[in-house]
Amino acid sequence: MGELKLFVWHDVLCDYTCGVMFALAHDVDEAREAVLAHSELQGMRVTQDINKEPKVYDTPAGFAVWGGG
Repeated sequence: MGELKLFVWHDVLCDYTCGVMFALAHDVDEAREAVLAHSELQGMRVTQDINKEPKVYDTPAGFAVWGGG
């Protein structure tokens, strides 16, 4: 297998504000499986949003997500 990459789905799981999903994986299919493997993330919104194309980071990167309520 190749190098691990960070897959990030921005602006997902939207309710009052939007959230983010992410996975460290070798490819997008493995990343989707990793996110869906967490039982606390099961639900209609996750299964819809996981099909969006994630941003893939394969070089050093940093970002932050503000909380809201």
